[in-house]
Amino acid sequence: MKKKALLSTALSAALLTGMLTGCGNGNDTDPTPTPQPTSQPQATSTPEPTKGEDVPEPTKAEDANPDDSNPDDANAPAYQSLLEIDHLDNPNVVFDHYWNPDGRDSFEMAAIRRYEEKYGEGTVTVNAIGWNKGIETMQQNLAAGTPSDLIFTEGNACFPSYVTKNYFQPITEFIAQDLGSDFMDAASMANFQYCDEYYVFTNSARTKPYLVSYYIPMFEENGLETPGELYARGEWTWDKFIEYCDLLTVDTDGDGVIDQWGLGPRYKLQNFAYASGIIGIKESGNGFLQSNWEDENMLKYFEFITQLETIQARAEGNNGWLGIGAMYIEAINHEQLANRDDNGVILGNNTDTSFVPLPTMDGSKAMTPVWDNGYAIPNGSKNPLAGAVLAAMILDEYSKGLKAEQELYMTPEEIALYYECMANSIPQRKNNDLYEGVTMDYGEAEAMAGTPAATIVDTYKNVVKSEVQAYNDKLVEKMGQ
Repeated sequence: MKKKALLSTALSAALLTGMLTGCGNGNDTDPTPTPQPTSQPQATSTPEPTKGEDVPEPTKAEDANPDDSNPDDANAPAYQSLLEIDHLDNPNVVFDHYWNPDGRDSFEMAAIRRYEEKYGEGTVTVNAIGWNKGIETMQQNLAAGTPSDLIFTEGNACFPSYVTKNYFQPITEFIAQDLGSDFMDAASMANFQYCDEYYVFTNSARTKPYLVSYYIPMFEENGLETPGELYARGEWTWDKFIEYCDLLTVDTDGDGVIDQWGLGPRYKLQNFAYASGIIGIKESGNGFLQSNWEDENMLKYFEFITQLETIQARAEGNNGWLGIGAMYIEAINHEQLANRDDNGVILGNNTDTSFVPLPTMDGSKAMTPVWDNGYAIPNGSKNPLAGAVLAAMILDEYSKGLKAEQELYMTPEEIALYYECMANSIPQRKNNDLYEGVTMDYGEAEAMAGTPAATIVDTYKNVVKSEVQAYNDKLVEKMGQ
């Protein structure tokens, strides 16, 4: 019964993640940027100062000090928390979403009701634009001069390309007092920084972390320490992960078909690289990129891929979801840790399941790759302040709702671990169209097929270096215009 419950949980995670694909395909023709609006929020304190010097690494959100003020700057507008603005000159806000939140997303609907209770009934218009229609709709609206005031977005499929194409406007001025709060945590917001500006409203409840969920009895039955026990000692490594995947991927009934997985078949290879900081192409600050293909750890990453895929290939052709998995890697939803009865009623925490961060090359603390959802203000919005206020309310509802549900689904130790992971998150930037002309996934297919790591690096390191240099040159040229 409990094994079936875990399988159902994994299936739900797979279906959910399978739905969460890119921002959509559409015409990449840049619309003519619309002039920025001049309306300003009413508030009481000055915005976060903009850093004026170039830095080799991206500016970290935790370095920002929203409480700083500059009384000598007479031109600096004043702001207050978006949740504390009592009056909006124009409270009408247009919100483009992939789906209608009514009946589907209780947190978003709670925020919309909260907004309308404060600023007036009927002030929020939701356009359900359809899945994978975000880019197409936004391009059409920008070209027509009718952009919405807020749009749902997926950063791992859209960012930063939507910024470089002038689709989004900066939101730095709006978040001066809220950045670093419970509902707008600095680590999550930093995932949407570009050239020292913030562009997307998000938080640790709205993003989804990729973590390793695991079925405790399977490890106990095989006399193995759990991933959680290894992680606590700093021994949750790639080598140990490979060992467990190999040992626990078996044909339990002798019929020649793998029916037990060490690792469920649905995962993204690049998340292992992100967790260990072994990223072939990095954002190096102010929009520029750098190639890390000279890093010797790239060799170890490709060797790891070959080992893992060799194990997974033993069950090639089988549907892994029909078997039982010891570990799954998904965008963890806290509800997956719930113990439910046959009717789906929550009984509390499922003590047979837990989670840990992804393993790292050497057992050091992992970064947490996130599928980073959020809300952006399209460039040229007629009412960006209203969009910002609604976004803040959505984030606040998600944050409060998540904390309340975690108390039902998770142990106190798991809750603490969740926020430890989310305080050290890193956005996925793997799509090849995120940086024009730059290919992000060179080598992975070859590693999966068993090509020696040294051959892969020798084949692509100069290609990547050339692509990155061409991208940076274009950026320099653009800045000089």
